[in-house]
Amino acid sequence: MTYIRLTDFDYDEKLREMGNYLWDLEQQADVASAEGRPALVDEIEKKILRQAERARSFFEIAGPHQVLAAFVAGLGYRMIRRWSDATNQFLSVVELAPMNGEAWLELTWCLAELGRWDDCGWAARKATEIYPTTAASWGNLAMALTRLGRTSEAKDALQRAIQLDPNDPRNRAIEEALHRNTEHEG
Repeated sequence: MTYIRLTDFDYDEKLREMGNYLWDLEQQADVASAEGRPALVDEIEKKILRQAERARSFFEIAGPHQVLAAFVAGLGYRMIRRWSDATNQFLSVVELAPMNGEAWLELTWCLAELGRWDDCGWAARKATEIYPTTAASWGNLAMALTRLGRTSEAKDALQRAIQLDPNDPRNRAIEEALHRNTEHEG
């Protein structure tokens, strides 16, 4: 699809609309899944894919909107579990905007899903630098370090995550995994 005569504002506005639409679609897919309606989930995921592809096409056009285009495309791909495509989009974001903490967090998630634990740890460390007071950053780092067998460092990162958000169930799951790893080591 060719887009002509769109201003930077036009791209920004369209991409934000697409992002909001993706969030709505994700919620619809979650409800349909909870209701046991796989055909509807498939239909919704096709809509998500179309939006992700559209955002990616915006990325191909040079301009300041490229960061947002890659981010929106990455979200769409992540929502439908296309982890490699999502990873590539979030890598584009952090290449263009290295201080985009949300992209680092999303990248961490995608890399974890791909089992790329070294890269996941690298992305999580970057997220902790940008968001030092966000439990998700530290929890993601703890998860990656746990998978890498770096138990002592993982415990430190997890302790920080729990300090920041003692009620996050993900941190408790990481804590259980760490405990299992420690039992195997001992």
